[in-house]
Parts: sequence; C-alpha cells; structure tokens
Amino acid sequence: MAENPADLDDPPAPCPARPAADSELGFVRRPMVRWFDPHQLVDTAVRVLLSGMFSSYADNRESQAREPAEVPDRSKQEDLWLDYVADLGDGWNSTYTIARLLATEELTLEHDGETHRTERGQILVMGGDAVYPVPKAGEYENRMLGPYRSALPCAPADAPELFAIPGSHDWYDGLVNFTSIFCRNRWIGGWRTRQRRSYFALKLPNGWWLWGIDIQFGASIDEVQLRYFAEVAAGQMQRGDRVVLCMSKEVDSGRNQGEVHSDRDVAYLEREIIQPSGAQLLLYLRSGKHYYSRYEEQDGPRHHIESGGGGAFLHPTHNLREHAEFPGPEGPSTYRRAGTYPSAAFSRSLRKRIWLMPAYNLPLAAVFGTVQVLLAFMLGLHLEDRHVSLGVVDLLRAMWESPTAFLLSLLVLASLVGMVRFAHDATGIRRVLLGLAHSTLQVSSVAGVMLAASHLSSESFELEGAGSLLAFLGLVWLLGGISGMMGMAGYLWATGYVGLHATEAYAPLHHQDQKHVLRLHIQADGALTVYPIGVERVGRNWKLQPDAPADAPWFAPDGPEPEPHLIEQPIRIGQSETSGRGRRRRNAVRSAA
Repeated sequence: MAENPADLDDPPAPCPARPAADSELGFVRRPMVRWFDPHQLVDTAVRVLLSGMFSSYADNRESQAREPAEVPDRSKQEDLWLDYVADLGDGWNSTYTIARLLATEELTLEHDGETHRTERGQILVMGGDAVYPVPKAGEYENRMLGPYRSALPCAPADAPELFAIPGSHDWYDGLVNFTSIFCRNRWIGGWRTRQRRSYFALKLPNGWWLWGIDIQFGASIDEVQLRYFAEVAAGQMQRGDRVVLCMSKEVDSGRNQGEVHSDRDVAYLEREIIQPSGAQLLLYLRSGKHYYSRYEEQDGPRHHIESGGGGAFLHPTHNLREHAEFPGPEGPSTYRRAGTYPSAAFSRSLRKRIWLMPAYNLPLAAVFGTVQVLLAFMLGLHLEDRHVSLGVVDLLRAMWESPTAFLLSLLVLASLVGMVRFAHDATGIRRVLLGLAHSTLQVSSVAGVMLAASHLSSESFELEGAGSLLAFLGLVWLLGGISGMMGMAGYLWATGYVGLHATEAYAPLHHQDQKHVLRLHIQADGALTVYPIGVERVGRNWKLQPDAPADAPWFAPDGPEPEPHLIEQPIRIGQSETSGRGRRRRNAVRSAA
C-alpha cells in the first residue's frame, strides 16, 4: 500500500468572509426536488439511460487504479467519534438542518430517562447519493457543498475529515463530479476530504475498521476494488479485528438482477477476504432507502442498518418486514427488525397525501391536460360542434371516423406497454395485470373528461359557437390534468396496500421532515456504540448571521430550533475484554435496545 498523504498535517483553509445577503453566498438555496416535474423526468431518464449504456464500457473505478492505494490510519487514539450521513443533497431546509447538526461540537441527548453526551465526529462518512436529482456541478454546489460550507464555514483546531462513497445518483455522469469533489484532497467548509478513490478502508482504534465499497448501480464490485480490499485484509488486518461495511444501494423494487449480483459480491467479500484474515464483519451500514431501520441477527452478533436520512424525500416504513434474510459467508442469515424511524403509523398517515398529487405536481398535471386537449383535436371534436352533447357512442364514432384512428390505436397500445413497464415492482402476469388496470383507468378517465367537459360547456354553461368550444377545450385541459394525476394517485394508493411503488408514491410528496444521522463511538474498552439521531421537524425559516464568529454557521433558525433526539437506545456492539489491537476479545454483544 502507498504512503498515505492523508496523514500529512495540512494547514486549515482560512475562514471565508461571512455573507450579509443571499447574493453573497456563492450558491442558491434550492427547494426539494420535484421528481414528477416533466423536465426533471426527461432529464433524469436520459441520464439514467446514458449512464447505464456507457458504464458497461467505461467503468470509472478501473481508471482509479492509477491512484495510490491508500489506507488512512486513525488507530492511534484510545477512542474515536465518527458521523455517518447518506442520501443528502436535496432541499435546503432538510440538508442544512442535518449539516448544521453534524457541525455542532457537542450534542446532549436523552432517551428513556438516560442522558447521553455525544461529540462531533472526527470523521464524517457520506454513504452515497450526495446530490439529487443528477450529479451536475451546479447541483452539487447548490444542494450539498453550499449547505455544508454554510454549516461549518472553516476548520476548527481539530478539523474533521470526510470520506464518501457514491450512490447511483452520483454515478449518472460516470462519477466525474464525485471524483472531482471527494477524491482531490480538498476542503468542504471545515471538513477535509481524504481519499483518492471512490472506495476506502479506514483503520480505526481498538481493532475496528470501516470499509466503504463502491457497487456502482448496485451491480458489482470491480476486480481492482476487490484486489484493494484483499491486500488490506492480508497485509494489515489481524485476527479479532472487526469491520463496519458501508455500501450504497440503488433504490430498487424487488430483487432485480443487479441486487442479486451486489449481494453475492458482499457475501464474497466477507467469505473470501474478511474471514480468512480472522476478522469479523459486525455492522452493515446501507443507504438508498430514505428512512432508518435496524435488523439484528437472530443467532449471531451482526446488525444491518438502513440509513438514508440526510435530506432526501422520505420512503415509507409501514411495509418493512419483521424478519428478513441477508447474505452471509455461510449463506443467508435471519434477522429481526429492532428499530424503525419514522414509525409505521406516521408512514401510513403520510400516504394519505398521495391524493394531493395534483397540487404537489402542477407542471405534470398541466402536461396531462395538454395531452387530452390534443386528443380532442385528433378526434375531431373541434369540428362542426361535435363537442356538443357528447355521448359514449358519439365518442366511439369519432375515434372510428378520425383520420388518425390508427395513430390513436397505437397510442392506446403504447399506454398499455408504458403502464406495464411502470409496474416494475411486480413480475410476470401480475405485472401485466397491474399495467392493464392502470392503462384502463387512464383511458377511461380520458373518456370521462371528454363527456364531462361536453356536458358542462354546452348545457350547464349554456354556451354556443366559439364560446362553447373554448369552454370545452378549457375544461378538457383542467379536468384532464386533475383526472390524470388522480388516476395515478389512485393506482399508487391501491398498489401501496401490497407493498408496491413505494418510491413513486412518496417521492412526489417532497416530504422534508423526519431526517436522521448516525453517530458512532469507538470506546477505549473496544466496544462500538451507535447513536441513531433523528430530527422530527427540520428548520423552515433561516436568517443570516453576518456578525457571528468566523467558524459559526452562516444561518440560524428564524423560529423554533430543530430538536435532535435519539431514535432508540444506543446500540452497543463488539465489546472487548481488553482494549487494543490483536488482543483476545469476547464475542460481540447483542444490542442494548
């Protein structure tokens, strides 16, 4: 392994001038991503398509092999605090609230009558998806770099370090901007990046290691990366060492082929690389789902924590299983769910907002309405007062007699195919039936809109001629937009009962509250304690503090202070009989929760 420049004593960057107005920030405070905005949908779809095509031919991880294979050593102190955040760069309110929490020097938290004092992490690990929706340089600046610089403008005497692994959204440009930001030994406010590749192995006190792996789009660990970790295990790890494994998981539905591949590679990593060294993998930290859940092994010491609460929209928790199987070195192991945030009850209550989708997503509603107006023209309903007093038979005759009848038939067929593709959570005949039901719902709503608009414009409003036609087209646009969104809402509501389309149902709600981070403490006795810290309500209004100390956050709440709390009792893992590397250790203890 190469000599590690991360161990050099670099002088901290000078504190920047404090801004007195938003125009002096150097970035734009952005709202939550509007996932169903038509422009956003097209932009993201194109980038996903291109990244999927080119990642098969040009894997950025292979070019990283030219960089030194470094292993940062932070094992010389008796204890160490480490912060973990993932799925972060989204709206300003949520991202800055979490960044400000991470920048706070001390947090005193209470749970079940006990008081716990925690310290800011000497290391900050970003566990994937540092920006949404796509990894443009401007999006990184506005949605991640700006909020984190504002929270900790410059380094304190003991400047914390920052390590990051990419998620699927970081990969949409082939990892170009991620590499520029996190792999060039640069400052992000008061945090210093300390890596050369998109994956790393950190040597921590008392025989602990933290490995951050890069699985691209949830597909695989590349050969160069496997070789790096194999050399770390063979050359530097000792019997009795313990490993925390960080990985980002693409938000998927069901067990697609990519997930199967990545799970096999994780099992391979544990079975063929970690175990032969005499070390033990005790804690999995996984991002990709925007909630907190913890599963503990029923017949063993390991924990799986899903943690993606750094700022992105909230995923539902009410459909999480009580028991789950995760891959292990000897095959799948059974785990039981031990902690969840937010609660299942809150998750269900949030689901009711699906019916407000037209209000949350006005641009997409406008597109639905415009499409229905175009369909009215294709049916010739603007000619010879055909729109007046329409009936079902009239509508069918208009479709049959239309010069574009063949094109209309193709559109109906395309709608069916599109809805089947949209039902990606299901497989086989179930997927076809779901797509058919959704397509039928949308086509029926189009007919219903035409009939309702005809009745209202010609009979209820008692209009004639051009006035009647304009009213008809206006009503088609308005009712078409509402019905299109309500049809989608109804489909997502119904499929949610069987655990499908969680991302599609909750992403357009843009929910910014119920965020969380993890704070890890490696103690002198060799144990690792995990503090899951939640924030029930993020800040809404902020005021600049131009006269505050140079290293103070740039913004303070202009209203109630966001209140962090412990999600559950701190989880204690892997206590040793005697601290220190290479000494005899007890088996890992179960959670204190």
